[in-house]
Amino acid sequence: MQFALPADLDSWQQRVRQFVREELQPHDATIEASGEVPEAAMAGLRRMGLFGTNTPTAYGGLGLSMLGSCLAIEEIAKAHTAFYYLSGVNVHIGSKPIEFEGSEALKRRWLPELASGRTIGAFALTEADAGSDAARLKTEARRDGPGHYVLNGSKIYITNAPEAGLFTVFATADPSLGARGVSAFVVEAGTPGLKIGRTIEMSAGRGSSHAEVILEDCRVPATNLLGGEGKGFEIAMRCLDAGRTHWGAYCVGAAQQLLDLAVARASSRETFGRRLREHQGIEWMLADMAAAVHGARLVAYEAAWRYDHGTPGERTRAAAMSKLIGADMVQRVADATLQIFGGAGYSKDLPIERIWRETRVVRILDGTSEMMRRIVARDLFREADRRNAPL
Repeated sequence: MQFALPADLDSWQQRVRQFVREELQPHDATIEASGEVPEAAMAGLRRMGLFGTNTPTAYGGLGLSMLGSCLAIEEIAKAHTAFYYLSGVNVHIGSKPIEFEGSEALKRRWLPELASGRTIGAFALTEADAGSDAARLKTEARRDGPGHYVLNGSKIYITNAPEAGLFTVFATADPSLGARGVSAFVVEAGTPGLKIGRTIEMSAGRGSSHAEVILEDCRVPATNLLGGEGKGFEIAMRCLDAGRTHWGAYCVGAAQQLLDLAVARASSRETFGRRLREHQGIEWMLADMAAAVHGARLVAYEAAWRYDHGTPGERTRAAAMSKLIGADMVQRVADATLQIFGGAGYSKDLPIERIWRETRVVRILDGTSEMMRRIVARDLFREADRRNAPL
């Protein structure tokens, strides 16, 4: 078993790390204060190909493996979360629906736009009464002759909705059918009947937007249907596997940034005549943090490998495990880092409290931690049933 990264991926990670340090992190405080991402930083993200790391080269992406994509995400997570929401989310739930199930015409029209960052994609799944239980969505898709569908309903908490040029909208022909009734449609911004509603202010994530998407007699061509009628729920779950794999890597990157800050603080701060690092209590805190980050990193890298090489079931379980472990780990590391910094960590003079707030949402979005536990447990039960089945 080989634990060292291949030379090409190691070089790629180093390039992204330098880019983040030199071109993204200097904007962190400005973004938090203004809520605006500077165009220079957006141009850098586009230049580096970070809107399309895992998108096939045939459609304008870098064509990296999921592991290569996760290595980039790990580094982006060391800067303000707005950069990840804008670029990283484009890689998975922004573009994967079209990559997986779009016609060749849709792929050639939209994937190069998404991979280049010229267009931002949004994933319009969540509704007020359909979060973790996404099969309960009520947005309606009604056939309108042989060539069109009409969509009616509303979505909420849709990331990048105000900035998006393209939406994947999930709607149902019949709510009583549950998951079997859900279909997915590509809807271009500006299509009559699609409008952006209220932008919702969140606890963290300045510089990125989360808003309502309202559909009122929104007429879309039947050619914009992805994968056929009733395939929407399956498409959504496949996209979320990619998203959860990326979020696991994001948690590792954010936690590594916090750990580095904590080690630097413990090395420079003195109390009672000794540096913090010379107090056994602090030593143990840092050791526990390092062990937690290392463990989550191994899980995240395995999830990326399983995404590239595993069966669909292995991919789903590994992605859920990585997001579950990463989300819990990064919050523990954030809390411990804040404790080591004391009052300075709780102040807005330093990035500690911002990262603390930014990472809390990972236990909620793209499937809550409770849902991740459910996925893992059900897979365990299936394995047990197979082992115990009569021969």
